[in-house]
Amino acid sequence: MRSRRLRWRLEKGERCDGNVPERVPDNAEIERLIDAVPELARASKPLQLLVSREAPRMRRSLVHTHASPDLPPGSAFELAPGVRCISPEHLPVAMAPRLTDLELIYLLSELLGIYAIDPTSEKGMFQRKSPLTTPERILEHLGALGPEHGTQRVRRALRHACVRSGSPRETKLSLRLGLRPSLGGYGLEVLSMNEPLEVRRIHDRMESGVRKPDILLRGRADEAGGAPRIAAVEYDGRDHATEQAHARDAARSTELTAIGLSEHVVTKVQYRDLDYMDGLAEILRQELGLPRHRVTRKVTEWRRARRAALYEKLEHIDGVRWDGRARERAHGEKDSPAAAPKTSDGGWDVVPVEAYGLG
Repeated sequence: MRSRRLRWRLEKGERCDGNVPERVPDNAEIERLIDAVPELARASKPLQLLVSREAPRMRRSLVHTHASPDLPPGSAFELAPGVRCISPEHLPVAMAPRLTDLELIYLLSELLGIYAIDPTSEKGMFQRKSPLTTPERILEHLGALGPEHGTQRVRRALRHACVRSGSPRETKLSLRLGLRPSLGGYGLEVLSMNEPLEVRRIHDRMESGVRKPDILLRGRADEAGGAPRIAAVEYDGRDHATEQAHARDAARSTELTAIGLSEHVVTKVQYRDLDYMDGLAEILRQELGLPRHRVTRKVTEWRRARRAALYEKLEHIDGVRWDGRARERAHGEKDSPAAAPKTSDGGWDVVPVEAYGLG
């Protein structure tokens, strides 16, 4: 799905029926397909193949099989004549058994985002014009599948996934801001990502133009019952390091301020600093008009530990290895958070390194 060759077809939403085979091709057939289809040649081996539940299981050097139910119409797209790949809607269901909850959220965020991880490129990613799928299409697919293994986990993860994120680091920043405190986030409401806002362009005689903030957060409506307060958060990574880029960033900030929208920039150094991020979250809460809740010192310390743990877990996710389960087994961790201390507020829950802004 990250193939540049198939990029336009995927972004166009091409789909076909995914008839699950009842037999596994032999090694000679697999080798011929690998030679004929560039995506199979580049894919890591063994290839992962879906077969019917009645078919024998195989684990060979070139292929591992996985039992699958009959798939709904439109569950695949064609790589080459006779070769089909599961659709973006079905991929998270197929991968759910091997992913942690956080990895599943991260995978969904890429499928719903406007970027694709590409370890072979200089930046470690490329931009898409539009997401591969939408939350609505995924939910429709889950409904058509019925109560199959993995579908409930995908439904839960989808509630937390980012929509229209523009990079892996934007995804991670949004998750840190938006996940509830019990999961290590700050519990802020992410309104949108990279959605267009109309502004007056400074360099174009103040004519109408468009800006697309990385992350928009929504707060409370004002006392008069008007529109809710909004704040923008921008990630300042390697692409913003030049003098020209800083000039563009300054113009963007001024144009957003002119329409009453405050913008907060997070650099790669600040992103790593938990104290800074804690302070930024407090400033954002104040700007958004969100109430403060008194909690015990024990709860405060527990939530901070969760935030530190979320940062570390996100740093390990590169969108290629998917080894969170193995790390948890090695460290005796659990995918779900440890029990939280009781609170007085009713449990309130308000690739190359360049791709992740760490270069």
